[in-house]
Amino acid sequence: MDELEFRRRLYAEPNENDPLIEAFAKEDADRNKFLNDIKQLDKDITDALNIPVPENLADKLILNQALETHRVDRTKRRVHLAIAASVAFCCSILINFTMKQAPLDIGQHALAHVNHELNSLKPTDRRYQLNQINTQLASFGGSVSSLPGEVSYSTFCDFDGQRSLHLVFQTEQGPVTLFIVPSTNGYDAQSQFKNERFNGQIYQTQKASFIMLGENGQNLNEYQKQVADNIIWEA
Repeated sequence: MDELEFRRRLYAEPNENDPLIEAFAKEDADRNKFLNDIKQLDKDITDALNIPVPENLADKLILNQALETHRVDRTKRRVHLAIAASVAFCCSILINFTMKQAPLDIGQHALAHVNHELNSLKPTDRRYQLNQINTQLASFGGSVSSLPGEVSYSTFCDFDGQRSLHLVFQTEQGPVTLFIVPSTNGYDAQSQFKNERFNGQIYQTQKASFIMLGENGQNLNEYQKQVADNIIWEA
């Protein structure tokens, strides 16, 4: 046996129990050291590969897989919810934009307003003087010299975002409601309108819309004309 064969056989099988290899190694201190080193290296590699398996490893792997699946599903659900919320938000903006673009039917809005404030039609002892009405009208740049009846209700109101004057005056035919709405708007105005209880009419000027409502059967033409003839606007 020569040096080359000795090393080749040890590389191939470090723990080979061959008397010839043992005898050849003992003849030289370097060979004997090489023999011991290569056996120790083989042992270290074997020990490193023999890692003990932790208890319940299979259960832990299954649990981790389940948790990862849940995390992925939850992430997908969040993405879907975010998409759905974005679509709903865009739809609401589009609907609001469309509604804002459509002109308001002020006759129908006036009917809804009166139905919402029916208490304003009830007779009371309260009476507003003409100078009080004109103080309110002055904020719109107008004044009135007479009204067709005693005013029992007078207040500013929000007419679909437009600051307006809401009056109720008492006549021989019963209470009549008058909205004076400044004309800085794009309202859709029909001259006549009604529902099951009230009828109304609109008189449109450059300065304001006069929206008058009374119980069905009341003749509003005379009252509307008197208001229109007696109101004065600043130039």
